[in-house]
Amino acid sequence: MKKILIYAFAILFALSGFAKTKVVTSIFPIADIVSNIVKDKAEVNFVIPIGANPHTFEPTPKQAKIIEQADIFIGISKQFDGWMEKFLKKGAKKYYLLNRPANPHIWLSLKNNFKLVSKIRWIFIKSDKKNMKFYDKNALEFGKRVHEVYMAYLGKFNKLKTKNIIEYHPAWDYLARDFKLNVIGIIYTGNEKRVSIRALTEILNRGKKYGVDALLCSLNTKDKVIDIYQRELDLKKVELDPIGDPNSKDRNTYIKLMIYNCEKIYQALSQ
Repeated sequence: MKKILIYAFAILFALSGFAKTKVVTSIFPIADIVSNIVKDKAEVNFVIPIGANPHTFEPTPKQAKIIEQADIFIGISKQFDGWMEKFLKKGAKKYYLLNRPANPHIWLSLKNNFKLVSKIRWIFIKSDKKNMKFYDKNALEFGKRVHEVYMAYLGKFNKLKTKNIIEYHPAWDYLARDFKLNVIGIIYTGNEKRVSIRALTEILNRGKKYGVDALLCSLNTKDKVIDIYQRELDLKKVELDPIGDPNSKDRNTYIKLMIYNCEKIYQALSQ
């Protein structure tokens, strides 16, 4: 019996040595990018549910447990998802993709995606040097696929005659820069506060002066200001998805999500 117990403990000890590193991120797009780099070398989870507002989200006990079990936390910035640190276990490694206050929606850029990929690649090389070539290969392949999407849509957007837009939220600043879209105005500022009536009127007047083709907002956004702009400026309301959805065929990976958003913007501006 004693020998059996010793043998059992030996097996458990051996198996524990092969336990996968647990990685946690706040949102699905970052988790998907990480998964493309680490593949089967780590278990990757995200905490903020699809449809929840990342800026106001409060974790349930179950979600807090997922954070607590993580060996590595990869966040966007202290301001965006730094709150997750208080749930991490002692000794968990913490990394942020942005080390300064800035627009946190950095994943919504195809042009600069490889910077994110490079940072994430380096995180895992630091803790798992023996698999450096594995992470390098995956990062290069994923970065190449993203770049191909960027170049395909850059060619499309460059052919457009007009590219004037209004943003409901600054989440789309990075994508607007990728394709040189002209942002006439933004209805909500980064701190989730709507701009003043005076500023809204100025946006409306600029829209009338220069013309606006589309108003970019997130899925299911309802606001009387949008209704007024649609009526006064005869523009298209374009509902985009900043987060994606693992259960949606057209948005269940980071690349599909970006194609979905790029195509919706392009179709609105090309009509």
